[in-house]
Amino acid sequence: MERIKMGFVGCGFPFFFHTDGAEDSPYVEYTAVHDLNWELACEVAEGFTANEMTPYRTLEELLAADIDAVLVSVPHDIHEEIVEKCLNAGKHVLCEKPMAMTLEGCRKMIADAERNGVRLMIAENHRFLPIHNAMHDAIEKGLVGDVCLVRTYEGCNEIEANENPDTWKGDLYRCGGCWLDMSVHKFGCLEYILGDRVESVMMLMRKQVATLPMKGDDNAICIATFQNGAMAEITVSSTQVSPANNSTEIYGSQGSIIENHEGEPALRIYSEAEQAGDMAYDWDEPEVRHGAFPDYYFISGRNTDDHFAQCLLEGTPFAYTLEDAASAVTCALMGYLSFIEQRPVSREEILALEETKSLYAKVDGKIPTKGAA
Repeated sequence: MERIKMGFVGCGFPFFFHTDGAEDSPYVEYTAVHDLNWELACEVAEGFTANEMTPYRTLEELLAADIDAVLVSVPHDIHEEIVEKCLNAGKHVLCEKPMAMTLEGCRKMIADAERNGVRLMIAENHRFLPIHNAMHDAIEKGLVGDVCLVRTYEGCNEIEANENPDTWKGDLYRCGGCWLDMSVHKFGCLEYILGDRVESVMMLMRKQVATLPMKGDDNAICIATFQNGAMAEITVSSTQVSPANNSTEIYGSQGSIIENHEGEPALRIYSEAEQAGDMAYDWDEPEVRHGAFPDYYFISGRNTDDHFAQCLLEGTPFAYTLEDAASAVTCALMGYLSFIEQRPVSREEILALEETKSLYAKVDGKIPTKGAA
């Protein structure tokens, strides 16, 4: 079967999440790689065993190679620049999240893809994790009735990066702090699972550990309301001193869903709905392919890449649309404006702004440190 030949730009840890399953993928073949660190590009190419992978010193050389598409995995602030070059070269693009750091950037990327007649998808891996697909299906089936309340969390340990002035991770202007970095996962995933859009956000963020001035928040909490009336508590942290984890609780008028990536089982569903059949009034533990961190990233990375390539081969729409990806960024920016103005902020307010880049400068220097009032 024909496979999509992919080039990879950026050799950070997402490289391995995406390429791990390529050996037996029926849709994807990674054949080229570029990184500003030439030695690293050579090292990962040599260590890749699925097929021959060629390292390239420059992006231009990679784009001139015999490839169909490019996976862009670079710091958030240069997504627009690198994606534009790939699209202008006539390559399809799969870009790591967040789509961009501003709505202006999101809109430009959409326009660039349309102008060049090539396709762009954002690699929101949580959208393609089987456990999240099962949660979406349970809600769509009516097992929990009307969703009333959601609690969701994502945490990891990036304390070392937050204390390193030479890394982009945690840098407010290059990464967005843990809020932008992680909340786009949460918003993109929740809007998919609930089949709804976030309407408003009320924000709280702090530097609990980070001390460097260029670094953003390392812990953040928001209360979000959805258009259909559900309320959600969304918490993210880059100071979790234990293996990375995700968890979500969904409570509805006829049932509940409990997900914990470190748990066993990782997914439990309780329903009093007629649709639950023999499992009504009992906890169901659906069998889904899963594993604690980092396994769920390998699973979702493989699924994301396969979906992207299969859609290219078959000419079908992407399940995670550019509008979905831009919405996740919109929600994160709602959080920043809420923090700046200390009030709930609506989606319409962000969409009405002429530009959103200045939000980062307005946040800069205002994030309280641990112990501050």
